[in-house]
Amino acid sequence: MMRVILLLVPLLAVGVAFQYVSRQVTSGTTSKPFPSAPVALAPINPDVLKGGLAVDSRALAQMNGQNIANQNRLFQQQMEDIRNYASNPAGWHGPSPFLTGH
Repeated sequence: MMRVILLLVPLLAVGVAFQYVSRQVTSGTTSKPFPSAPVALAPINPDVLKGGLAVDSRALAQMNGQNIANQNRLFQQQMEDIRNYASNPAGWHGPSPFLTGH
């Protein structure tokens, strides 16, 4: 989670810069030079960001269990489709289950 936050900060800065430049270009006021004042950024303290984050291990375990159950269900469905296609290819409607990945 911390990595995601630290990756989003530079993306946010790039997005703000893009919006500023696009507004300047579309407004037609590009004859003026862009402001060249130095920008002072304070360093990010990661300890401040993770103070309010709490991880619910029971919810994560439940989500992982649901994902595993869903993957097993999809795999079982794919195997049934392949078995049905192999037993009667002429009766299969649509693309082969070998080609669709389902």
